Amino acid sequence: MIANTLADLQAVREVSSKNFRVEKVTMDSAADWGLHDGALQHASRGFFAVVGVRSRTGPRAERVLLYQPQAAITGLLHCVHEGRRHFLIQARAEPGCVDEVQFGPTIQSTPANYMRMHGGAGSPYADAFITHDPRVTITGDTTQSDLGLRYLMKSKRLILAEYHGPMEAKPGFVWASADAIRDAIACSTFLNIDLRGLLALSDWSAQPGRGLEPASASVARSLSRPVRPDRLGRLHADLATATAAYDPVALDRLANWRLDGTGLHEIEPAQGFSVEFYKVQAALREVGSWSQPLVNSHGEGYCGLALRHNDEGVEVLVQVAHEAGLASGSGVAPTFLHYPGARRGAVPQGRTLIGTVESDEGGRFFRDVSRYEIFTAPDADLPSDQGFHWLNLAELKLLLRTSNVCTIQMRGLASQLLALRDG
Repeated sequence: MIANTLADLQAVREVSSKNFRVEKVTMDSAADWGLHDGALQHASRGFFAVVGVRSRTGPRAERVLLYQPQAAITGLLHCVHEGRRHFLIQARAEPGCVDEVQFGPTIQSTPANYMRMHGGAGSPYADAFITHDPRVTITGDTTQSDLGLRYLMKSKRLILAEYHGPMEAKPGFVWASADAIRDAIACSTFLNIDLRGLLALSDWSAQPGRGLEPASASVARSLSRPVRPDRLGRLHADLATATAAYDPVALDRLANWRLDGTGLHEIEPAQGFSVEFYKVQAALREVGSWSQPLVNSHGEGYCGLALRHNDEGVEVLVQVAHEAGLASGSGVAPTFLHYPGARRGAVPQGRTLIGTVESDEGGRFFRDVSRYEIFTAPDADLPSDQGFHWLNLAELKLLLRTSNVCTIQMRGLASQLLALRDG
């Protein structure tokens, strides 16, 4: 199936939302999940775990984080059809998604899933990314970080691959044209953050068929600007910080957390979330029903990227953010970044150029939403401290396609640049 318009994509999404149900349950009724070795884990020790940690350096802060040592594969197949680029995406029902179904990449799977530890069906199209297929040419392969205040040193492989075979699509999948994708980028809770991240890493070009075409001439012009080594050198100097070190702490021994039959809850607000259990029924997933814990944050987050116009097109203001769970200790993040449930700092009043509401990964978070927007504001109202850097889009794209540099929120916001319009 081929989707050439946003309406075509919406029709696929509606079909995939049928026979999907989510309900909150107690920990005792969540089959195969429980407290093992001080962590909330699946009996197989696969998938992921909820763990407690304590910092070895500085204030001995305790945190609850998700631990998933197996790197997930997140891959996107693309091809040229009738002179236009198309992408194979999946209408993916997840228990934590706002509106239940969002479009994700071709594959979004941990080894536990594509190796069928759940006892169900295999992950569709996994072989295109984990085995040799003469019809597939890898066009991008990087390792990227995940949410640094929610995961403990989690990474995932983001793979872009060109497909040279027949354009067939399994149930729940669709080949979407570049135009349909660009229109969908401007819609809230329509494309998940992993798909948005892959679109940010993909080739962008003003030439039809070469890649995704930015709607804005200013964006296209900025992509062609030269990379400034001195600008990137200063940014990388800010990134070169020590990695945080942690010791494990049993969940039932954390001072500010309470574990009971409904899940894991903070005693005093600090990280801003609880961990609760849910039962899921889904007709078009590898397993028809399952139970699992999900992080449920207490409030909406915010991710804002400041943009300014100049003779070279546009520049964006990024910051070097230090986050406890990042393997590298820090990453390139948008101008403002407030996680769902966190205390929200001041944000300047600017003019929003494009904005959407997005939910974090629905397989780990229960309807955790953040406002993602690109805006303009006077330079005097924006941060100018060390750690903040103005970049042209050629520089941003280089950082995006470098492993473990940009945060997941930065990748998600960068995708909005494709749908940004002049004027």
